[in-house]
Amino acid sequence: MPHWVEVTVATTPASEEAIVNAFWELGSSGVLQSGSGPGGSAGASECVTGFWPDRPGVNEKLDRITRLWDELRSLGMADGACRIATRRVSEDDWAGNWKARVGPVQVSDRLLVAPPWSEAAQSDGLLAVRINPGTGFGTGGHETTQLCLRQLEKRIRPGDRVLDVGSGSGVLSITAVLLGASRATGIDIDPETIGNALENTRLNGVADRVDVYAGRMDHPSVSGRYRIIVSNISAASLTALLPGFSDRLHPAGELILSGLLIEEAPSFEATLRDRGFTLLERETRGVWWAGAAVLAAGRHGVP
Repeated sequence: MPHWVEVTVATTPASEEAIVNAFWELGSSGVLQSGSGPGGSAGASECVTGFWPDRPGVNEKLDRITRLWDELRSLGMADGACRIATRRVSEDDWAGNWKARVGPVQVSDRLLVAPPWSEAAQSDGLLAVRINPGTGFGTGGHETTQLCLRQLEKRIRPGDRVLDVGSGSGVLSITAVLLGASRATGIDIDPETIGNALENTRLNGVADRVDVYAGRMDHPSVSGRYRIIVSNISAASLTALLPGFSDRLHPAGELILSGLLIEEAPSFEATLRDRGFTLLERETRGVWWAGAAVLAAGRHGVP
């Protein structure tokens, strides 16, 4: 049975947001925020808990959190040593944690993302997307996921062909099809996300219209042009992928991007312009940025 490492960090009100962001950026499959920190220590009014698959690389993530804490302390946003508690949990224990603490997320007036055990139901005018938390990022709780979902809601047209790069749980691909796209293809470099994404396609009744693969943009199943390309990954990864997005974007297509901090946006927007993209809209939530762009005529590559 797969195991997970549950990591809990005691935070202060000033440091909490930075620690939450670090968990997401380091690939946590979920982030929970709750009451007292490890050991119920005085002065630790909050704690942040994340989950990573129990495989090599976890210690490096812990080191990065500790270094971040030291930086926050130098800025007066944290006190004392970084207090981290870890424990190895089974798949069943991990799932139990989520069932107790993960609920539905209202993304917009029309769109709701909910775990399968939630009583939240589809009602008049409300589209409920069922996502079972697993190894893939994207339960609907993170701001970047919500930003991408809001952009998809605005931009999907009936019959669209969609490419989801960094698909994680499959939430963006699934939602695109539920909103009217004819087909969505998800691609993720982490093969451990695929089983979870496939499960979620079945939960939403779209397994015949959503394909998910482990790999990169050069995967043989990524072919032709897409009316919508959506990608919710890091700023550095998005920058590296811009030529590939140009090659795969339909001449009338729209690119939806998120995963970067607001402070990274000016530099990234300049790079978009340099690569021939025109920003249609930018939107922020919390400390996170999202944007939608089109490619200038004549800048599309040849797949």
